[in-house]
Amino acid sequence: MRIGFHLTPFWSPTDRPPSQIIDEVIAVVGAASRMGYAWVSIGHHLLSHPTVWPQPFPMLARLAPETGRMRLKTSMLLLPLVDAVDAAENIATLDHITHGRLDVGVSIGYRETELETVGLQRGDRVPKLEESLTLMKRLWAGEEVTFEGRYTRVTAGRMGFRPYQQPHPPLEMGAQSVGATRRAARLTDGVLFGPQIAWDAVAKLTGVFRESRQEAGQTPGTIGASRALIVGPSREAAATAARAYLEKTFAMYRAWEMQESTMMELQLSFDVPLESWTVCGAPGECVETLGRARAMGLDRIGFTIYSLPREAKARVEYLQMIAEEILRPAGALAT
Repeated sequence: MRIGFHLTPFWSPTDRPPSQIIDEVIAVVGAASRMGYAWVSIGHHLLSHPTVWPQPFPMLARLAPETGRMRLKTSMLLLPLVDAVDAAENIATLDHITHGRLDVGVSIGYRETELETVGLQRGDRVPKLEESLTLMKRLWAGEEVTFEGRYTRVTAGRMGFRPYQQPHPPLEMGAQSVGATRRAARLTDGVLFGPQIAWDAVAKLTGVFRESRQEAGQTPGTIGASRALIVGPSREAAATAARAYLEKTFAMYRAWEMQESTMMELQLSFDVPLESWTVCGAPGECVETLGRARAMGLDRIGFTIYSLPREAKARVEYLQMIAEEILRPAGALAT
């Protein structure tokens, strides 16, 4: 099992200048790149006040020289919000900057505020994503492309260079529903299940992904999940330490109306036990949870570290503890 971590918690607290937040993240990720984490990933949102979400392409480009052999990932690029040609060019450029250490996660998004900024409605999300991926793959192949889509038009256009990785960087799709899981199986190389669905929902969707790939005669693909990591001396202590961050997360996702009717039930309150949807507790308990995830068929986990300390030095030490006490005994250290 390969394990990486998301940058989302590292943007908090927001009572520091953005330049300080970014500088500290660069230093912490540089240190973490020598600890055995497989990747670091960054999300994507627009107009996110009062939260902080630096944009993925420039941030990953800045992290590239600091990260050694660690892979860099968009998780997730909200593909309907961006121009497909611009995304194809940025991804190819970033793939060369990283010398082929880039993974591209894409998703459809859900915030009305973001969709409005690019002139889309909710019904546009899936067709725009599918059209964009079709066009981007053709451009990455290096051919001259004439394409007349619903959202993008290209006439005899050709990219100046192809991506470093061929035919393109590994693609995965975020999913929290049966439909999105089947879409991931059809269009990308893997799936990453969202952080707010329960473990039993992850198990169900894992079966959906496998069946869809098998029915299409495709390779098995990769299966992962984004999971909150809440670690402490015990489950009770871990939950107490992470409570303030959890409350903010629940409030943010409820305000953004993340739950949709087609999705698996999202965990957006303290009404259910944390162990039903997170990796939580003492390090040994976290290792046991990862063992069950591996038995479920997952080959990668992206940690969102809810119990993250405030100061940069303490964050480095905390990541080192997680690597030594959770990744190492789980057999998940990258080499």
